[in-house]
Amino acid sequence: MGLMAVRLTRAQKQQQTREQLLAAAEALFAERGIHRTSLDDVAAEAGLSKGAVYANFDSKSGLLLALLQRLNDAGDQCEDGQRATDPQAWQRRLGESFEANVATAESRRFTMAFAEFWLYGMRNAEAGRVLSDALEAGRRANAAEASAKANRDVPTDRLAALVMALDIGIGLQHLIDPERVPAELFTAGLEMLLRGAAETTPR
Repeated sequence: MGLMAVRLTRAQKQQQTREQLLAAAEALFAERGIHRTSLDDVAAEAGLSKGAVYANFDSKSGLLLALLQRLNDAGDQCEDGQRATDPQAWQRRLGESFEANVATAESRRFTMAFAEFWLYGMRNAEAGRVLSDALEAGRRANAAEASAKANRDVPTDRLAALVMALDIGIGLQHLIDPERVPAELFTAGLEMLLRGAAETTPR
């Protein structure tokens, strides 16, 4: 018996179209930058009409905000899925994941798109709020585990922000200069940060 094609509902088709457009926009924003990418370009990349773009997003800004919100949602999922009861296992997993993924094509594309979103968020207040919420979700995802390895007087939110600073900072430098900023520097830096947090009482 042959497999029967699954017929999507109208809502499912619209969601599928929306995801195609978001994926196309993210790829183009990373490749060309936000300002050099038009809605026509996004439609063509997705293999859809420009009408499909406007049926899902009222403007280019609306499309950008939807992408930022997707990043926010991903941060929330990360927060839910990355809890570890053993702080040492958390630290090891974080380092291994960074080293394994930082230079992949997917990670490189995401980083370039993220840099575009960052600049856009600095110029657009609404986009900035959505992006800041996504970053906060990312910090929360690591806050409990990081604080478990630190002096109890070290503020959890500040320590989580420093872990994120290592992640973003080493990642950006590595993609430009992998020889002088190797991926394993993140793991070493995380170890130094957490060891210092365990020994130091903030003033």
